[in-house]
Amino acid sequence: MESDLRHALTMLIVSAAAMTVEIVAARMLAPLVGMTVHSWTAVIAVVLAGLSIGHWIGGRIADGPAVMHRRWVFGLVVATAVASLAPVALIRPIADLVFAVAPGWMLSVIGLAGLGFFLPSLLAGTVTPIVTTMAVAERPDHAGAVIGRMYALGAAGAILGTAGAGFVLLQWVGSNGSLALVAVAELAVAALYAKRDRVSLAGAVVGLALLAAAAAAVAAPAYCKVESRYHCLGVVDTSSWAGFPSRGLLMDGWVQSIEPTDGSNRLAIDAHAFLDTWTARRFPVDAHWSAFFIGGGGNSLPDRWVARWPAVTTTVAELDPAVTRLAEAEGFFAPSPRIHVRHADARTELGREHARFDLIFADAYSGHTMPAHLVGLEFHRLVAGRLTDRGVYAINVHDWSDRPRFLAALVRTLSAVFPEVTVWTSGRTIRPGRRSHFNVLASRAPIARDDVSERSGDRVWRVLERLPDTAYAPMLTDDYAPVDRLTIR
Repeated sequence: MESDLRHALTMLIVSAAAMTVEIVAARMLAPLVGMTVHSWTAVIAVVLAGLSIGHWIGGRIADGPAVMHRRWVFGLVVATAVASLAPVALIRPIADLVFAVAPGWMLSVIGLAGLGFFLPSLLAGTVTPIVTTMAVAERPDHAGAVIGRMYALGAAGAILGTAGAGFVLLQWVGSNGSLALVAVAELAVAALYAKRDRVSLAGAVVGLALLAAAAAAVAAPAYCKVESRYHCLGVVDTSSWAGFPSRGLLMDGWVQSIEPTDGSNRLAIDAHAFLDTWTARRFPVDAHWSAFFIGGGGNSLPDRWVARWPAVTTTVAELDPAVTRLAEAEGFFAPSPRIHVRHADARTELGREHARFDLIFADAYSGHTMPAHLVGLEFHRLVAGRLTDRGVYAINVHDWSDRPRFLAALVRTLSAVFPEVTVWTSGRTIRPGRRSHFNVLASRAPIARDDVSERSGDRVWRVLERLPDTAYAPMLTDDYAPVDRLTIR
């Protein structure tokens, strides 16, 4: 009975630890490569590859002398704990190495996931066939029941690790702390397989070293300033990038809002500066109008607009309440009764909304791509139904300057709903061979095509008269919206 319990706990904890590492891996990669379908695919594929190869290796070991099985489990679980903790110190050096040598973004993501998280998955996968063999050997007359129980415990552990990491650990102890807890749990499992009469000196030394490393991981600087249910959040100095003293709100490694720290009111992000300038030309100071924001971030525009227009009202759909709390705490915006922040998915919120808006602005990003459910034909029809007769739908788009395939698909899709679609660019933001900023305006009413000039005169936006490949671009829908494929090279 004691052996059955030991083997059951081992299967449960090792499986839970492997899935915890997988969830943490996606979070740790987000500030480096973003949170996209491709990054999640790379993490899942790497973990499954590690587990698969580990199962094969573990099966070969399990066919060896039974007297060695206990020692193998002890050593492998200790090694798994060390490998699980390693990314705390190594993930950023690994990222620097991968980015320097990998030919392309996709291979960078795969390489980073592989070097950081393949080994702990392989080691965890190696343990389970050996433990299962040990359990069967102790009850050979009930081999089927034992194998079924071990499979069930493995699946239960995977559920426990996935749910525990996503719903609890990342939000309470962060990425580093989660991996530290994984290491401690695996060390406890290893102790179950130490010799009863004496614990080897090497095992004791390894155990103490692991506990020290785990404590160091918990005490280490937080991987993110805030780890929420959705994002890795931080605040960074953006002065060199913006060209003036400023700070940026960082979400999964990407700056989403920039606020000056010199007392000025400048806007560094091109889409924000364009829309701020365009609305100032469109709406008189005494105008009564309303705006809906898809994605809040630091609420740069709502904050400025309620100060400029006494009668404007703004509604912000920001999925993550932690973003709003951090932005407010760090002084990115001041709460106002005319800034209604709703912590919900923008599509869900617009579906519940009965009001109509003069402007809807889409500025929601997951890493460097827009969420697929916010770019398709069905969503654009929903937006059109929430605009006033002369209302305008504005979209902040990042795409490659030489061949903006996602932009072309987006424009084609918008044109199926809105008779007027214009793309605006500034010479300062079109960078040959690199990702650039495009500002899209769509409406059922005509849109003035005069140049839009920033008050300082630094930036002038003009309508892009020709967009290649639009006629051949895919129509984006809920069923088919390959945003990552169209934007990633």
